Order: sequence, then C-alpha cells, then structure tokens
Amino acid sequence: MTTRHHYGELIEELKYSVVKMANLVQEATGKAMQAFAQRSDQLARQVKDEDHEIDAWETKIEAQCANLIGTQQPVAGDLRVIVAALSISNDLERMGDYAVHLATVATKFSKKIVVKARDEIASMSEIAISMVRDSAKAFLDQDPELAREVQKRDDQIDGLYARFFREVLTDMEEQRSQIQEATSMLFCSKYLERLADHATNICDEVIYVCTGRKYQDQ
Repeated sequence: MTTRHHYGELIEELKYSVVKMANLVQEATGKAMQAFAQRSDQLARQVKDEDHEIDAWETKIEAQCANLIGTQQPVAGDLRVIVAALSISNDLERMGDYAVHLATVATKFSKKIVVKARDEIASMSEIAISMVRDSAKAFLDQDPELAREVQKRDDQIDGLYARFFREVLTDMEEQRSQIQEATSMLFCSKYLERLADHATNICDEVIYVCTGRKYQDQ
C-alpha cells in the first residue's frame, strides 16, 4: 500500500466517523420522540444513558483529525475536510445534548397534552432528523447541492416552530392550569428547532469543503 493510498483511506475513515456519529444523533432524537409519544420512562433513560457514545465519537474524531494534521501535513481540500470534521463533530455533540434534553422532558406530559401536540412535534422531529441524516450524507459525498437543499428545510422548521409557539401561548392564556406543561412543550419545540440550526451549520461546512468559501462569502 502506498503512502498516498493510506492517506486517502484515513480521510475516508474520518468522513465515515462523522456519519456514524450523525447516525447516533438520529437514533437518539428518534428515541426521544418515541419516549414523548409513548410517555416512556424507559426510552427516555436509554437516550440519556447512551449519550456517552456520542461524546466518545466526538473524542475519536478529534483524535483522527489531530493525527492527520500531525502526520500527513494536509493541504487545500483535505485540510478543509479535517477542519470541517472538527466543527461538525462539535455540532453533532450539541445535537446529542438536545436529544437528551428532549428525553428529559418527554415523559413529563399528561396523555391529553401529548395527544394534542403530537402531530406538530412529530412534523418538526421528522424534518430535523432528515436534516441530520442528509447533512451527514452531503459531507460524506461532498455534495454542496444536497447541503443547500437541506438548508432550505430549516425554513420549514422555523415556520412550524413559530406557529406552534403561538398556539401554545394561546392555550396558556386560556388554560392557566396547564402553564407548566405548556412551557415544557415550548422547550421541546425549541430543542428541535436548535437541532435543525446545527444541521444547517453542518451544511455550511459542507459547502466550505466543496467551494473553499465560508457561507458569509457566498
């Protein structure tokens, strides 16, 4: 095996590490949403207990990047991949934290509240999870067009969040006995909105890898 071939394999391993970390974030978010829909303490505990795996992947990716920079002296496109991987792993770690936050509040709602909010929360979570999945795919394939398409979904999340926020505030005014649950529900929707924001950040990094320009310069 030539040195250059081995170097290429290390770059590919780094990219696949990012995808594996993103897969864990998708699973955690999906499981947190299941905990919400089913009001399941067991599923919520699993999300919190498994968060260390996401943290461990961030540490592994940092080590891979340090090794590549220290031993291979990457330049140009490869260096952008490494810098982007570091940034993306940080975004994914924060997304994992939001999944834990979701799981923490997921089982605190009455059945009535869950039934009422289920469709809106499900719509937001489906879009957010798709953004995590496809932003990671865009990084793996170095596909700036997919990255830009994913970024457009953030507008959908923002619209759903704004509408849901207004609906919950109206409910709080009409049913003051449910203010505490309603406030927690707002946090749920905000966590999903922040997940989408971090997926958008990942897409910014993909575009940077592919074009050499940060999103502010585009």
